[in-house]
Amino acid sequence: MKNYELLYIVSNQYTEDELQVVKAKINTLLQKYGGVLGFSEFLGKKKLSYPINKINHGYYLVVEFELEDPTMIKSIGNDLKLDKEVLRAQIITKPKITEAEIERQKRQRARAAEEAKPKTEEKKVVKPREFKKKEMKNLDDKLDEILNDDTII
Repeated sequence: MKNYELLYIVSNQYTEDELQVVKAKINTLLQKYGGVLGFSEFLGKKKLSYPINKINHGYYLVVEFELEDPTMIKSIGNDLKLDKEVLRAQIITKPKITEAEIERQKRQRARAAEEAKPKTEEKKVVKPREFKKKEMKNLDDKLDEILNDDTII
């Protein structure tokens, strides 16, 4: 059996309760083609990169499944394209990972999110530098001395 991952986007016009019905429908579709469901994750509501059918936000969901017959992937993809609730779907082959690996990835994501949070630090007050005023007379004398010197090439 080969392991696959399905990422699909559901329109935000559905409530989160209706989203559970859509999720169950997709899971049933995968099982209809002989898929054995595995890890599943709700990634949340996010803004789309570009509008799809005049929709700007969607719910992102990921489902891992195993499939005996790889020729069924095309049929699953076609059914997902025809499904009106699914805005976009992508199926990729993926090596099967263990529960421990899934937990490690979740901890990594949480740590990365924690590091990405802006830290509140007190800003250092930078004092403007104070310059000593030069007298013009000194500058003029120095300039005359340089111009009168014969070492200028």
